[in-house]
Amino acid sequence: MKIFRIFSVLLVLLSILLSSCSAATETPTPTKAPPPMGAILSQDIENSFQWLQANALMADKVDWADLRKEAAILKPELAVSTDMYPILCKALRQLRDANAWLFVPDLETPGFASDYLTLTPEYTLVAWVMPDSDAEKAGLQTGDVIKGVNGKPVQPYNPDNLWVPCNTVPLDDSPQEVLDILREGQPMTITIERKTYQYSDPLYLPTGRNLEAGSGTAGYFELPTASGYYESFPGEVQKLMKELDSNPVCGWIIDLRRTFSGDFWSYMGAVGSLLETELPGGFAYRDGTHDIWAYRDQEVFWGEISMPEGLLVGEGYVPKHVPVALLISPGTQAASELLVVAFSGRTDLRTFGEPTFGLPTLVTQKPLLDGSRLFVSGAYSYDRNQTTFDGPIVPDVTVQTNWGQFGSDQDMVVRSAVDWLSTQSTCQQ
Repeated sequence: MKIFRIFSVLLVLLSILLSSCSAATETPTPTKAPPPMGAILSQDIENSFQWLQANALMADKVDWADLRKEAAILKPELAVSTDMYPILCKALRQLRDANAWLFVPDLETPGFASDYLTLTPEYTLVAWVMPDSDAEKAGLQTGDVIKGVNGKPVQPYNPDNLWVPCNTVPLDDSPQEVLDILREGQPMTITIERKTYQYSDPLYLPTGRNLEAGSGTAGYFELPTASGYYESFPGEVQKLMKELDSNPVCGWIIDLRRTFSGDFWSYMGAVGSLLETELPGGFAYRDGTHDIWAYRDQEVFWGEISMPEGLLVGEGYVPKHVPVALLISPGTQAASELLVVAFSGRTDLRTFGEPTFGLPTLVTQKPLLDGSRLFVSGAYSYDRNQTTFDGPIVPDVTVQTNWGQFGSDQDMVVRSAVDWLSTQSTCQQ
């Protein structure tokens, strides 16, 4: 027994020695070194160029060969992701697409809100002032013309000056806005205390009223800008329509003159029952493919996908068929322009006002390796008659908006729509 134990111990020691020897002489598997950061970022730039060439509607405006030469020279200097931004911004600027911008999540920007909106391209005409805001309390009014801000002239719209970080114009992060304005030709100065931006969606709820039209009554309402995150938006609009139609209206007037961008699917969900078709249009892409829009049983579809932004919360409302007047302006932008396209071709429709901003397009995006995103116009829109829209939409009846009279009985755009409805058979019964 003793001999056996000694032999066992010897075997264990020998095994340990052999294992140790084997471990000492084993060649470690080489670890593949990661590619240098310059190569990674350079590839991200090239991937972005390829995506833009394939998807951006205005890609033919860009000198891609020249940009690639510049990117090749830049490659050795690429160390961090922000080193990519200048050349990506150059590509976006060459597109001359107002929907083109570079979004950087962690980029610090001044968090101030002015509580008013101005119209492009000059950015001088005040088209909307938030109710009960600091701007309204300071005395700013719709229709005021801003001549200067903090002692500097207003910067007009320029497609070369994209949003941060591509904008070459320094941002004014002053805690106050001292506005030099003209009101009915008289100069004035107004000081507004800026406040930290707190997003509200929508900025205001839909409002409306009934107007006499011929021997009947028209239902007038303004469609406020909404981003799609306010789930009750379609229901709020339909609730208002039901109230206006409690004494049946002979026609509708939908005011889109201050519907600055927003979410198209929310707007479709809100007024889709007035489109009078299940297939009001769609998107046409650069590669020749297309997607349809659909509105079925109070549900909005993009192709075969039901869009949650357009879902109805609460009781829906389906009005009877009556004529529709759309009011438009340069403040009718992007998503609200798509809504104009969706109405295009409807019977008993007429548009009033001034040409829209000119971006009835789909905004598409691409993520970068650092989490940033490229945004560009990726598809034109077309209506139920397959007519494609790729610029400002011109109204059937041109009437200039006096913004100081917006929405009032003196508003000539509203009056023109009422005059037209008064001639329609539904308003003469």
